[in-house]
Amino acid sequence: MRTRINLATQPYEDARRFYLQWGGLLLLLAVIAAVLLSLGVRSYHASRDIARKVAQERRQIAEIDRERAAAEAILNRPENRDVRDKSRFLNALIVRKAFSWTQVFSDLEKIVPPRVRIVSIRPDVNPSNQLEIHLEAIGDSREKAIELVRRMEESPTFREPQVRVERPESNAPGVDFTIVAQYIPQLPKENR
Repeated sequence: MRTRINLATQPYEDARRFYLQWGGLLLLLAVIAAVLLSLGVRSYHASRDIARKVAQERRQIAEIDRERAAAEAILNRPENRDVRDKSRFLNALIVRKAFSWTQVFSDLEKIVPPRVRIVSIRPDVNPSNQLEIHLEAIGDSREKAIELVRRMEESPTFREPQVRVERPESNAPGVDFTIVAQYIPQLPKENR
């Protein structure tokens, strides 16, 4: 029987095998670090460009706000108050005139789910001078109100519909709900 005895002062190490195993891993980590570094540099440059564009947009908004403030200052002068009031009144009339009962009924006919009855429709102008529609409806359940709101959200005619009031119907099983949404009348296809 043969026994191997190592009489060296230091044990034999296979350095070549060590460098091949760990050198490949080290090379892979270096490549990953280089890729991440390049992605970081690109991201930094892209964010710098976006920040520059945002700053430019903010400057434009500030300029428009200054122009609006100057125009409002002119309109708020005592000699211009009657013109301002007439202007606001006429603008509100124009917005209200854009409301077409026939168009509203046509739009609602397409989106109102079955077993939901529209009880009342009231157009109004909100403080932002946009046309709002207050819609009171009665449905079999709360899910019908949610379905109507979801369909209104998908419609190009209604924006930001919200259920404002929800109460059980007094004389029948069901739910009475009020929905408020911005109304954007659509032009007929031949006028587009």
